[in-house]
Amino acid sequence: MNRLNRFAFGSLAATGLWLGLAIAAPAQAQQSTINPEQACRDDAFRFCNNDIPDRAKVGACLRRNARRISRDCRTVVTGGGGTRKTTKKRYRHHS
Repeated sequence: MNRLNRFAFGSLAATGLWLGLAIAAPAQAQQSTINPEQACRDDAFRFCNNDIPDRAKVGACLRRNARRISRDCRTVVTGGGGTRKTTKKRYRHHS
């Protein structure tokens, strides 16, 4: 019985996550071929397990962890922007 409850809760949470991301994600990300549920399921359980099933909290958590989540989930969460390019700092050495 406990396994059935865990499975039902996991399925419900994943469905809630998918709906939350589909609603919160920009239209640009929604039109892509990436399935938000599949893209973010593992990352949500890994980084935001304590926030499930609250969709808003999971979305905020995934955005906070954007550098640590998978590329596909990052695309869904950030609207396709990916990560920012970092510029290499140049230091001047004075003789």
